Amino acid sequence: MQRTKLACTLHCLDIFSVIEMKRQAMANYRQFFSSCMAGLLACVAANSQAANLGTGLTNTEWRIEASQYFCKFYQPIPQYGLAVFFQEAGETLEFYLESTRNLMAEGQAALTIEAPAWRSSALTTELGYSRVIDRKFPIRVETARAGRMMDELTAGMAPTLTRKAKFGDDLIRLQISPVNFKNYYNDYLACQTGLLPVNYRQIERSSVLFGGGGERLDAQATALLDSMVTYMNADNLISAVFIDGHSDGQGERYANRRLSEKRAVKVTDYLVNAGIDAAIIVTRYHGERYPIATNETAAGRRLNRRVTLQFERISGDPDDPLRDLPNFEAK
Repeated sequence: MQRTKLACTLHCLDIFSVIEMKRQAMANYRQFFSSCMAGLLACVAANSQAANLGTGLTNTEWRIEASQYFCKFYQPIPQYGLAVFFQEAGETLEFYLESTRNLMAEGQAALTIEAPAWRSSALTTELGYSRVIDRKFPIRVETARAGRMMDELTAGMAPTLTRKAKFGDDLIRLQISPVNFKNYYNDYLACQTGLLPVNYRQIERSSVLFGGGGERLDAQATALLDSMVTYMNADNLISAVFIDGHSDGQGERYANRRLSEKRAVKVTDYLVNAGIDAAIIVTRYHGERYPIATNETAAGRRLNRRVTLQFERISGDPDDPLRDLPNFEAK
């Protein structure tokens, strides 16, 4: 039995690798994948040594952590960790696994949509592969497929990730249960609606651009500054904003310095008039002294006509709302 199961598993995994490399050239890719997947799942089901992770009708939980900064909608997976749908302010939805102990080998995990045990007649749908790395967050799934996973959970189906075990030749099969998903989905949508327009990383170092010889804030600039104001009003750990005005190299140096001053003051005044405390703003201006692109081209000069905003934020606060953001580099 062990030899049969091992041979079946390795055969399917070999086919997955070959088909993935040649999928563009194979018109019958889907047929091969579906046949192999059916055989693989049969191997898993037939052998009790395969590790099936997930919950059932009576022990499934869904939880939500909601704030202006992120929405975390997740299911605890016993003996593994968490299966998480996550959206940060200013970003799109993604899915990830957070493990207390990662049981999957590095490589490619098959992502499928399957029927839970009580709906065994429904067909299995394949959604391709997701990379597995040996870290605290071993798998991440991008927006399009994460959204599809949510849609399938709403329909009562179970997204499933299958990968060879980290140790040994068994398979790890992790299934996300649809039980009670609908009961919490509207809470997730409400959290999503209340997210800030941007996150701190997106505004931490920003630039506002200006037309040649001008100091007027255009619609794109005011939209960016409005998003900054909204974020700053929400995050009381912002401690300083450094505003630096710059010009291109056209014209006289003295005139350029004065122009960069007017641009910096224009941005400062916009923030103060929107309610930002002037005491945390430091305004400086440099003329043409610090170009970031060549002044020999129109495109380069456009980038040099700018006001930069650099934010500082208090770190180490125990009540920091950003401290619970996932660190995808964590081992």
